[in-house]
Amino acid sequence: MEYWDIIKKSINNEASAEEKAALESWLKEDAANVQLLEDAKATWNMLGETTNTSVNFNANSAWNAVQEKINKENNVVSLTSANNTKWIYRMAAVLVLSLFSTWYFLNRNSSPEELVAQSNNERLRVTLPDGSKVWLNSNSKLTYPKQFNSNTRAVKLEGEAFFDVTKNHEQPFVISNADFEVKVLGTSFNVLAYSKLSDVVVTVVTGTVSFQSNSGESVLLTKDETGTLNKRNKKVNEIINNDTNFMAWQNGKIEFDNTSIKSVCTTIKDYFGIDVIVENQNVYNCKFTGSFNNPTLQEVLTVLENTLNIKTKINQSSITISGDGC
Repeated sequence: MEYWDIIKKSINNEASAEEKAALESWLKEDAANVQLLEDAKATWNMLGETTNTSVNFNANSAWNAVQEKINKENNVVSLTSANNTKWIYRMAAVLVLSLFSTWYFLNRNSSPEELVAQSNNERLRVTLPDGSKVWLNSNSKLTYPKQFNSNTRAVKLEGEAFFDVTKNHEQPFVISNADFEVKVLGTSFNVLAYSKLSDVVVTVVTGTVSFQSNSGESVLLTKDETGTLNKRNKKVNEIINNDTNFMAWQNGKIEFDNTSIKSVCTTIKDYFGIDVIVENQNVYNCKFTGSFNNPTLQEVLTVLENTLNIKTKINQSSITISGDGC
């Protein structure tokens, strides 16, 4: 039946103007056609209330199946017989319902639909189905289900993200990729897990976090503690967090308190995503104190120049620092 494709497109709001006109003409031919369309819509809507996954089926195969079933049950029925048109259409609607229902029951226990949040050269905030908040750093990817409907709230991370997880003691929150697994009940923490880096770094702001490598080695982290995973030897270590700017990319605040220039350069690289080249190694003997709130790169460099007796030059992919310093 050629109208199955048009019916499906109409329900999905994908029909062209020409197809819509053809469908209207077909509906006017017989009230049974109208009823068939309504049955198909009702079936579609019913399934839409119980599942978020798109329903797809082969329209031609469905209609061929109708014809085959009709021919088996009554060899004398003709699809062009006016006396049997309404019965045939009702039969078709019943079979379509059966096809939809079969699809649903076969897929009702399959994995929930997955969504992907991906940041390129920008930072992105995502609210998860349980209300948890995630801030993605640039060039990061978070994969999560449209609904958390299992015993755990499981997501996958590539890159860096700050998590503020809604508490739920009955449903642990799990973050993982090929190298690690982080499990919490409700807390806030930062995960640094870019594939190009040799280490995975988890830093806890509030609460308690279980951090485990894929080899099974694990540590329990609390506030102001950092866990590091060496991806090469699979070793997990626990240290006190001394990096005051580990969240700068997320909250926009950069603070230096008698900080070595080497650490300042590392923070600039991490925050602005640009390499820093120091021509005179004596500059590394300098210290810097200052704070910035959502600064531009030029603002930071101007303050450093005025404070440290240096000159800076922004190239296409790096910053060059020259001068004697201090």
